[in-house]
Amino acid sequence: MALEIATEIPVPIGLRPKLRRVLTALCKANQISSDICIILTDDDRLRALKLEFWQEDATTDVLTFPQWEPSDLFMPPVLGDIYINLEMAAQQAAERNHSLTTEVILLAAHGLTHLIGFDHQTPEAWQRFYTMERLALTHLSQA
Repeated sequence: MALEIATEIPVPIGLRPKLRRVLTALCKANQISSDICIILTDDDRLRALKLEFWQEDATTDVLTFPQWEPSDLFMPPVLGDIYINLEMAAQQAAERNHSLTTEVILLAAHGLTHLIGFDHQTPEAWQRFYTMERLALTHLSQA
C-alpha cells in the first residue's frame, strides 16, 4: 500500500507525518492494501470539484473519489482520492476546540470510510464513520 499526500497549499509543519502514520494504521486495521492519495487543498478547489461532479455550487470539508465499489470482487491497486479542505478544517478545528491536525485526521478517516464503500444516509450508517474516527484518534494519540 502506498499513501501519497499531495499539497496544493502550504501545510503546517508536522501535519503530513502524523497524517501518514494514522492513515497507514487505519489501512492496516481495515486490511486495505490499495494505494490512496490524500490531497490537502483549499476552499476554492473543493467548491470547483463539488460543482463539477455534484452540480452544487457549495464548498465542503472533504470529498472522496473512489475507484472501487463494494460489489467488486477485488480491490483495485488504487482505492481512490481524498480531498481535504484545509481552510474549512481550520474553521472546524477552532469551533470544536481541537488542533488542525486532529481535524484533518478526522476528515481523512471520514474520507477513508467512504473509499471503502460506506455512506451515511441513516443514523445507523453513521456508526461506521464514528468507529473509524475513534480509531483514528487513538492512533493520533500514539503518533
